Amino acid sequence: MASLNRILLKTVDVLASFFLAAIVLLVFLAALSRWFNYPLIWSVDTAQLLFGWLCFFGADAAMRHNSHIGMDVLVRLLPQGAQRGIRMLLMLFAMFFLGIIAVYGFILCYHNYERLFNTIPVSYSWATLSVPVGCLLMLRTMVEQFLGEYANDSGTEGGTNPCC
Repeated sequence: MASLNRILLKTVDVLASFFLAAIVLLVFLAALSRWFNYPLIWSVDTAQLLFGWLCFFGADAAMRHNSHIGMDVLVRLLPQGAQRGIRMLLMLFAMFFLGIIAVYGFILCYHNYERLFNTIPVSYSWATLSVPVGCLLMLRTMVEQFLGEYANDSGTEGGTNPCC
């Protein structure tokens, strides 16, 4: 199971890197071709499609590395046990929220299956699918961090410090 998880995370990171490079290349080529009066009209839609996926893959990577912004000025004044309790409670709220967004994201994908991008013959569902897939990736990360925090709270080793 751990190796499957490692493969998933490596795949997501490689895809995010590829999407970023593709977006930069597309935007550069589009600007260059426009300068020569041969615009690549499909480049904007393709970049938009890749950008949605890049954002959610990046959000999951930031969550895995505890790089999301947080407000912890007041929480740091509390005892360590209270800080851990607040972190765990906030993680539960975030997991609930991510689950709701994932469900509604799949509903949005279903409603967008007939809608096509303007310049490429691709269903807009591929763009909106980034929302529930990204939320499920972040939910997986958050569950892993919550279990690590819970194990750390129980006095065992292996806990992480996911936020705050």
